[in-house]
Amino acid sequence: MKDFDHNGLLLAEYQGRLFEQSLTLPCSTGIFMRRFFHSDLLSVLDANNPALLSLDVSEGLRAITAQFGESDYGKIKYAAAPLFWIGYTYRYIAYTREHSTPFIAQLFSYKQLNDVYYSYHTQDPEWCVRNLLELNHLTESIFDPNARLKQIIRRDSASNLFVHSGQTS
Repeated sequence: MKDFDHNGLLLAEYQGRLFEQSLTLPCSTGIFMRRFFHSDLLSVLDANNPALLSLDVSEGLRAITAQFGESDYGKIKYAAAPLFWIGYTYRYIAYTREHSTPFIAQLFSYKQLNDVYYSYHTQDPEWCVRNLLELNHLTESIFDPNARLKQIIRRDSASNLFVHSGQTS
C-alpha cells in the first residue's frame, strides 16, 4: 500500500472538484461517470502524477466534453457534496492501493458510494475503505496483484504436503 502523500492529496482534491463541477454539464451524473471512466483524462489521473495535469477543473471538464461531445441525456444529478466525496474517495483508493479507477469502480459503484455518503463522508478514508470492503464481502487482498498466485502456491504446497505424507506411510 502506498502512503497518501501530498501528490495523492492534490489528485484526490482535483478529482473531487472535477466530480463536483460535473453538475455544470447538461448531462446526468450517470452519463458523466460513464464518460469519465472511459476518458483519456482518467488515464492521466491513474498515472498518479500531478505534474502531468494542469489541475484546472474547467480544463478537465472541457477535455471530457471534447472527447465525447456535448450531451444533455439523462435527468438525475447527484448533489455537489456527495459528488466531491465520491471523486475524492475513488482517487484515494486508486492512489493508495495502486490500482486503476475503473477497477475500484467495479468494486464500489458510484451509486453505492452515493448511498453511503451520509454515513461515511466524515470518517477517515481508511475506515471507509475497510467498511466498503466489508459491505461488499471483500478483503484487502482484492488489491494484492499477487493474491491469485499466492493462493495457487498455498494450494500446491498443501497438496504436495499431502502427497509426501502419503508416501511415508
